[in-house]
Amino acid sequence: MSTLLNPECAMTCPICLETMHPPIVQCQIGHSMCKSCVTTTNIKTCPSCRSPLTNTRNYQLEQVIEGLGDLLKIKCIYNKKGCKYVLSAEEKGRHEDECRFRVFPCEGKKYAKWNCQWTGDYGDIYKHFKDYHNNQTWMQYRTEANMRMNLNNDFLDIQIISFFNGQQYFYYKHKLDVAKGKAYWAFQLVGTQSQAKHYYYEFEIHNDPVRKFKVTEMCYSDVEDVDKIFEEEKCVVISFKILKSYLIDDELPFKFRIMSIKKK
Repeated sequence: MSTLLNPECAMTCPICLETMHPPIVQCQIGHSMCKSCVTTTNIKTCPSCRSPLTNTRNYQLEQVIEGLGDLLKIKCIYNKKGCKYVLSAEEKGRHEDECRFRVFPCEGKKYAKWNCQWTGDYGDIYKHFKDYHNNQTWMQYRTEANMRMNLNNDFLDIQIISFFNGQQYFYYKHKLDVAKGKAYWAFQLVGTQSQAKHYYYEFEIHNDPVRKFKVTEMCYSDVEDVDKIFEEEKCVVISFKILKSYLIDDELPFKFRIMSIKKK
């Protein structure tokens, strides 16, 4: 049964009460709603008629909404938490994946497989690290230190960095891959991809005043897959063979700084 028979209400999701965005699913009677709303609320019956929900897509309605494009602006699903973005149907899903008002899992569990079940809001991420993973909060946006290295074992490390007293937060991610014989470092902004493009970092390994290994690279958003960044080597990458020549008593002298790109 088509819900397009009533154009006035056909585009309004009965769950979020906003304009629907693809994918759009139907109940057995034919009422449509955002699939993301069904998933988020975990409801089993239609809010309009209480009939069972299905996975049947309303492609006709999806085409209408997508066809309207910029003429049909939709609020972010997190608008009630404070997000002010109003987007086209095409932009909505991409934005909500990286929205600052989304629910954040512990990045340590996501990246380094920590046994941590925490989830929370953006404003609570740094406090969570301070309270439960305090050893992972010592780095600053300008850091110089020695790192103990064991090149016989795989290793993952993550730190959270406060940039100018919490104006932004960054994840420092480091990996030793014994099978590939390579070490990796990357920095990810906790934010959108468009915001991340405004930041870069300089990373330097050294063991005397002259001999240095230095890389300047762009920051990426935390929503981007860091394993893909490592695989594509869009980060700091150094082979174990070269790395060994910089070690001093199994410690690696290094320094880095995160910087914003100045507007012209």
